[in-house]
Amino acid sequence: MKKFKKAFTGMSILAMAALVLSGCGSNNNNASDGSNNSGTAASGSNNGKSSAEVVKLTAAFPGQASTAAPAVLKAINDKLKADGLNIEVDIKYLDDYWNKLALSVAGSTQYDLAWAHSSTLSDLVAKKVYQPIDDELKSDGPDLLANTPDYVLKGGAINGKQYAIARAIPMTGFNNVFDIRGDLREKYGIPKITTLDGLESYFQAVMKNDPSMYAFVGSNTQALFPVYANYYFPIGDGGMYPVYVDPADSTHTVKSFLDTQAFADIVNKKKEWKTKGIISADASKLDDAEAGFDNGKVAALGANIFRASERVDALTKNVPGAKVETVYLEPTKRYIFSAGDNMLAVPSTSKHVKEAVELMNWIKKDQANFDLWSYGVEGTNYKLADNAVDTSSIADADKYNTDVWMWNDLRLARFSSNYAKSDIEELKTWDSKSEISPFVGFTLDQSKIKSQISQLQAVMNEYGENLGLGVTDINTVKDEIMKKMKAAGLQDVIDETQKQINAYLAAK
Repeated sequence: MKKFKKAFTGMSILAMAALVLSGCGSNNNNASDGSNNSGTAASGSNNGKSSAEVVKLTAAFPGQASTAAPAVLKAINDKLKADGLNIEVDIKYLDDYWNKLALSVAGSTQYDLAWAHSSTLSDLVAKKVYQPIDDELKSDGPDLLANTPDYVLKGGAINGKQYAIARAIPMTGFNNVFDIRGDLREKYGIPKITTLDGLESYFQAVMKNDPSMYAFVGSNTQALFPVYANYYFPIGDGGMYPVYVDPADSTHTVKSFLDTQAFADIVNKKKEWKTKGIISADASKLDDAEAGFDNGKVAALGANIFRASERVDALTKNVPGAKVETVYLEPTKRYIFSAGDNMLAVPSTSKHVKEAVELMNWIKKDQANFDLWSYGVEGTNYKLADNAVDTSSIADADKYNTDVWMWNDLRLARFSSNYAKSDIEELKTWDSKSEISPFVGFTLDQSKIKSQISQLQAVMNEYGENLGLGVTDINTVKDEIMKKMKAAGLQDVIDETQKQINAYLAAK
C-alpha cells in the first residue's frame, strides 16, 4: 500500500508518453515487459476465435512476483474454469510502474487489468491509458455494482464515465494517521493517543527511555492535517497541495493552500520537532524509514489507516512482542473527503473489456474467490486462525506476497492473526461517525490545466521535502514559493477547479 503515495509525483514522468498515447490500441503487440508468472500468452484480439476458446487476460501490477505466484495463478485459473468463466489470467509485475505502464500502453502493449490511483486517474484518462467500462459493468459486473457503495463507484468516474473500481475501505482521514509502537506507548504509561499533546508525550518518552531509536522519521506532513487543515484537496497527494476547499465554507470556494496559516502551522510544527530532536539530525543515515519501523529502529512515522494491518507481521517477526498502533489526531469534525484511492482499471489497449470486468466481478463475488486472489491457497500459502490470515508456519517459498491493497474490500478483507481484533473492529466502524462531504465522488478533469498542474508540482517538489523535514523555515521561502506558484498558473488551476466543483455540486 505504501506505493500509492508516489502516484501523483509520477505524473511528470508520464508526460513523455503523451504524444504517442493518442494512437494506442492501433495494433496487437503482446505484453512483453515485466515479470511473467504463468508462461501463458498475453491477451490478443479474439477476432475469429471460437466462443469456447479461453480468453487470456494479462494484468499489470507494480512490484515483483513472489516465488509462489505461478502455483497460485494456476489455482486461480482452475477455479475460474470451474466457475464457468472462459478466462485465464496472468500477472506481469512492473518496476517503475507509472512510467512503464504509460509507455507500454502508448506502444500498444495489451494489458487487460491494471492498478490505477485517484491522484493520477484524470491525467491518465486524458492520456487514454484507461478506457470506460460502463456497459460492461451493467452486463458483467452485477456483484461489483451490488456490493460497492455508490460514492465509492463515483471515485472511479470521470465526466460521468466509469473508468475504474476503487477499493472499498474506511476513508476518514485515510492518509492522515501515524503508525506508532503500541507496546512502547503502554510501557511508558501513556493513554491511547488522540491529541497532539499525547503524541508529543510519546515522542519525549521514546527519546528519554529508548534513545537509540528515532522518535519520528520522514517529511510526511499529512498526519498533522486533521489538527491544522481538515480540508478537501482536489489535486495532489503526499501533503503538498496547490488548492483546497474548507468543508465548513458553505460557498465551497477554492483557495490557494501553501500561503495559508494552516500550512504554515503544519510545517512550523515539523520545524519545532526538528529543533527538539524529535526529528533526529541522524535520520538521514536511515535508508528506508518504513523498514526502520518494521525493524524496531523507528518509533513513529506517517501512514494510512490500513498500513498497520499490513506491516504487523514484519514487525512482530523482527521485534518479538512489538505492537503497531494507528494514531489519528481527532479533528473538530470527521469528514469523508475521498471515494477511494487505489483502484483497478482496464487499459485502453485491452480487447477484452467484458472479460476483465468479469474477472473483477469474480474477485469480489464471494469470500472464497477473494481469498484465493488475495492470499493464495489456504493450507499452502496461508492458514486461517480464527478467520485471520496466519503465515507463521508457512515456508518463505510458499508465501504469496500479493498487493491486496489495490482491490481490498472491508466486507471481505482478512487480517493477520497478529493484528488485534479490537483494531479490526475499530476499522469496521471507522467511518460511522463521519460526515460524507459534498465533494465525495468528484474527480477533477485536468485536461485543460495539465500543463499548469505539472508546473505547480515542480514548484512543490522543489520545496516540499525540506519543509516537511523541518529544515527550511516557511517564513523565509513563502514569498518565493508563491511567486513561482502564481507564475506556474495557480490562478488558472483555481478557476478551472472552481468551475468544475460548482458544476458537480449543482448536478447533485
